[in-house]
Amino acid sequence: PAPPPDEQSLIATFLDRETAQIDTLISNQQQLIALLQEKRYAIISHSVTKGINPSAPMKDSGIGWLGKIPRHWKITQLRHVGSALIGLTYDPAEVVEEGDGILVLRSSNVQGGRIVFEDNVYVRKEIPKDLVTQFGDILICSRNGSRALIGKNARIDRSSSGLTFGAFMTVFRSLASNFLYYVFNSDLFEFQSGAFLTSTINQLTIGTLKSIKVPVPPTDEQDAIVAFLDQECANLDVLLEKTARAIALLLERRAILISAAVTG
Repeated sequence: PAPPPDEQSLIATFLDRETAQIDTLISNQQQLIALLQEKRYAIISHSVTKGINPSAPMKDSGIGWLGKIPRHWKITQLRHVGSALIGLTYDPAEVVEEGDGILVLRSSNVQGGRIVFEDNVYVRKEIPKDLVTQFGDILICSRNGSRALIGKNARIDRSSSGLTFGAFMTVFRSLASNFLYYVFNSDLFEFQSGAFLTSTINQLTIGTLKSIKVPVPPTDEQDAIVAFLDQECANLDVLLEKTARAIALLLERRAILISAAVTG
């Protein structure tokens, strides 16, 4: 459609004004998402290092960057609370179609702290028992071309158990996996794992993972912290989802408005 120049000018002025208002709303929603994600991270980090009882007696952890922890907690390396397993190596000739083999979980299957079944790869070969995913395992991206993706992780649930995982992934298996999942999503884990990355090697090795020091509360307190964080994170996830949906609707409104204006 080619309206007269004066009408083109009116339409452009109208769209400049209306889209600017929508863009401001979108920017505000994006800032809200960033704040919600920051709050989620802060709640997790505080809970797994200080606990959820504000009146608990504290002690010096002996680790400068960690500071004080509850007096009855202990500090230990991950090697003493679980096992770390490197994923499956397979040949391209062993890759098959869906239904002909077993799904290999890779970095692309870990999105937003959850296991998603997109961009799937299946292989047909004998899978060692240890490399079959179990409910409660923590699946970690341990090697990737992007440094920012090193350490991203998700808990294995019922739908993702009984599968396997690729060589660039690591599974951490522990009786304390529910608590450790939140440790792996705190600044405690990010600080220690990031300290071993270099400009040339984007890899979280088994040795590095096992040597990471974590504060460990008694089992009943772990359960209480996990229950608290499950609820807090669920509430924040609802807000994040609503905000993301609002952005999608604003983008849709923007596109519809432009299309309507330039077609009369």
